[in-house]
Amino acid sequence: GAFFAYLFVRFGDAMKKVYDRKEKNHTSLVRLQHYFNDCLNTTSDNLYIANDCIGVFTEARLTSGDHPIYMNVFHQYRLDTELVIGLTNLDLINEMTSLNTGLRKMNESLATIDRAYSQIRDAFISKTISDSDYLENARRTRDRCIQVRPFLTQTHDDLVRLFAVANLLMKNPPLLVRVTQALVRTKYPKGFEALVERETTEVKAGMEAIAKASEQRIREASAAQPIIPPDAARWGRSEL
Repeated sequence: GAFFAYLFVRFGDAMKKVYDRKEKNHTSLVRLQHYFNDCLNTTSDNLYIANDCIGVFTEARLTSGDHPIYMNVFHQYRLDTELVIGLTNLDLINEMTSLNTGLRKMNESLATIDRAYSQIRDAFISKTISDSDYLENARRTRDRCIQVRPFLTQTHDDLVRLFAVANLLMKNPPLLVRVTQALVRTKYPKGFEALVERETTEVKAGMEAIAKASEQRIREASAAQPIIPPDAARWGRSEL
């Protein structure tokens, strides 16, 4: 009797550890969704800044005698490399590691673009470089934004996919009545990619609906306020 009681206690301890691990994985997935949302917002901001900078430094404007100054800067991604510790799915862990590596490199590239232009902009404002040198570097900044834009778009698509993956893993948690290997899945199940594709479509549709609602609110707010010319609000030719 004592032997079976010992086995029962050990089995209970093992099941509690499995449950605790499963609960930690679920909590990590919830945190991942918030992390992906934050990264998606940062990506959208950076895409806007890249497109805006390209629009400011058009060749037509640079050759017209104008000297536009751009004050906006790219936003850095706030990396959270500790989230993977609570995950149990090896496929997701590998994808998260790859994502964080890509975001770290993206931060470095965006910081380089900002640093290179800010030095030239400050020198131009203080009149320590010629107009031609400033315009040439403005063109380089524009070209760098053109080069980084597709990488930002790919980052956005990767984040949307991972958001869909996290959604699916939360909807299909392992059952506690199974053995540990079945309880804590370490691989995506068969047919998972098809489910991810469908979930990705739903995520994109939801994001588009939110974007349209946001645009409508912006239009309503703009209609109630006097229109301020973009050039007067954001940049202009230096009078220094």
